[in-house]
Amino acid sequence: MKHIFMINRFSLRERLDSYTKAIENAAKKLELDYKIEINSEEETTEDILDRYKNKSDIIYAVGGDGILNRVINSIYGTKNKVACIPAGTGNDFNRSINESFKEGDNVVDLIKCNNNYLVNVACFGVDADIANDDSVVHNKWIPRKIQYDVGVVKHILLYKPYTFTMKWDKEEKTSKLSLVTVCNGRYYGGGFNVNPDGFYDDGMLDAYIIYATNRRQLLDYLIKLLKGKHKECKHVEHIRTNKFTIITDNDIDGNLDGESLKSKKFEMSVIPKALTFYYNKQLVEQIKIELGK
Repeated sequence: MKHIFMINRFSLRERLDSYTKAIENAAKKLELDYKIEINSEEETTEDILDRYKNKSDIIYAVGGDGILNRVINSIYGTKNKVACIPAGTGNDFNRSINESFKEGDNVVDLIKCNNNYLVNVACFGVDADIANDDSVVHNKWIPRKIQYDVGVVKHILLYKPYTFTMKWDKEEKTSKLSLVTVCNGRYYGGGFNVNPDGFYDDGMLDAYIIYATNRRQLLDYLIKLLKGKHKECKHVEHIRTNKFTIITDNDIDGNLDGESLKSKKFEMSVIPKALTFYYNKQLVEQIKIELGK
């Protein structure tokens, strides 16, 4: 079984060479059978991973949540395992790994959203607008650590409520609201603790509906969200289910683990124990050492 490092050059940018060298040095020191792959405009992540669909390797997503999402969508249904080396802006999935994953194999649920798969969080409304705003998220003039915070301020100022029809179990509700998050994991948006009691292998989705509020209430919600205390807000509804659907009158952009998806209808369901996630803490720590962190 090989260790395949799928590096996202578009996330690492000026750090590409340092990460490539650090991974190579760490893999050699740990005597791994490895190969480094780097995507490009000519050869996408999907193109590269198509070569591994009939193998049984460990595919490491090197970058942020977006490259992890693309790796999962490429290898789901194969014999490959997925792993990650956090090097992106948010690295939200990695926060949960550090809290709850054991060394080696961890079998996790996936969320299917239309024809896409994700392991962490799907969001719609204001938070999707923030996550999808390339003018902020990929702005080289804004420091990486505060990009999401800048996006929050911008979209609170631009805030207008959405009208969603939501369906789950035997319920159906049409409401004006600020945002909806449908969670398998715990964190999103660079550390917002959206689902503090979430588990990756419980066969359930956790949906949080935040009903239409004014800007002050929305800011209060986001502050509580950062601390994992948002359930205390009276305009928050928490639902546990295995299927959740959002319908809108016009196309909107949802965000699935860092990847944008445009649609009028988002049908989400949980796929229990769908993927094997491999956690190699020793390797992650050795790469940090090689990077001088």
